[in-house]
Amino acid sequence: METNDSIYDTSKLSFEGDFDEQVQEIMKHVRLTKHEVENLQILLDDLHKTFNEVWPGCIVNGFGSIVTGLGIKTSDIDCYVQLPRWLYPPNASFVMKARNILRRRHWIFQKLFAITNAKVPIVKFYHAPTERCCDLNFSSSAGVRNSQLIAYLLDIDNRILYLSILIKYWSKVHKLTGLNLMPNYCLTMMVMFYLQQKNILPSIIHLQQNVDEHLVDNWNTAYREVNHVNNNEETLYQLLGGFFEYYNNFKYSKYIICPFIGKPVEREVFLQLDTVPAEFSLYKINVAKSSQCKPIRLDTVLCVQDPFEHNRNCAVAVHPKLAQHIMSHFNRATDIYNNNNEVNFLKTLLLRTDNTPAAKNKPKKPATFNGVKKQYKVNQNLRQNIKCITKNIFKGKNKGINR
Repeated sequence: METNDSIYDTSKLSFEGDFDEQVQEIMKHVRLTKHEVENLQILLDDLHKTFNEVWPGCIVNGFGSIVTGLGIKTSDIDCYVQLPRWLYPPNASFVMKARNILRRRHWIFQKLFAITNAKVPIVKFYHAPTERCCDLNFSSSAGVRNSQLIAYLLDIDNRILYLSILIKYWSKVHKLTGLNLMPNYCLTMMVMFYLQQKNILPSIIHLQQNVDEHLVDNWNTAYREVNHVNNNEETLYQLLGGFFEYYNNFKYSKYIICPFIGKPVEREVFLQLDTVPAEFSLYKINVAKSSQCKPIRLDTVLCVQDPFEHNRNCAVAVHPKLAQHIMSHFNRATDIYNNNNEVNFLKTLLLRTDNTPAAKNKPKKPATFNGVKKQYKVNQNLRQNIKCITKNIFKGKNKGINR
């Protein structure tokens, strides 16, 4: 949950100076200060002390945007509590136990709420000393590994961090990401994927070569740090405008946004296991052998594949009406980029045009896998349905979108 949206009031920004000076003003306006980041250690220390009194040997790991460097003043913090071996395997009951343990220090941990029926059960709470909301889980370190990967990618080129925060801020100002909207993580993956097209970032499959597997929930989260050299000399301004142009023209009905491969992958190859590319061998194994591992959701307007967990579509929350809202802003941002000079770009880009979040539609049921585990039980008209949905959304609204 994110509160206090005062930083999204762009009237507080002067937009004086050239583009780079305006970027620095925005960074100062939205980013956490060094003191605020250091204060988050208080939260981690409070959790570590509280849980170790009951479960000696547990380790508290922070993850998410605050850890990667993409945190802004409204960002929450996510934590994974690694339990000692004698408490394995963790299950949903631990979030109830954790809620009760944290209640003992009600002056520190407030507004406690346990969510036990989620894929990853969590405890939500407000940490009074740091005035931060926190989500806490005991069952999956996937978020920790994803955050480590993002932090590494952000450090490859000094343009990436600024670009990512500018796009994140733009999405917040126009109410495209957040609770019941596009997840911040999904947008970050879209940024990383775009930079792979520019050869500024390597593919994740390249980073996983010649390195031992590090399995989390049966997915390989290993990667190696490489000396990735690119000859891209575009300015931050050009990369920002190019981001909007790229996704304004992306063929969503045909392709999956795939950071793992580092290039678009046709949706139809994931309709059946025997057509899934060889690079996704672990996907084939996991889906075929485990009833808990469902095929990737393809019945969405956007399909953004997780770089590690290949059956996860990070864009499942983006229902058709929200997708239309997002694409209209990609189209608007592209027009602004093509019709304004560098000095006026950010001010015009961040001018609010719609203060009403897109309404949430009832989610569609995912495709399922049959009992024989040989092929998907996919709607025969799935591909046609996706094309129709996309065509209806963009018809007459985004001339630049390929259909």
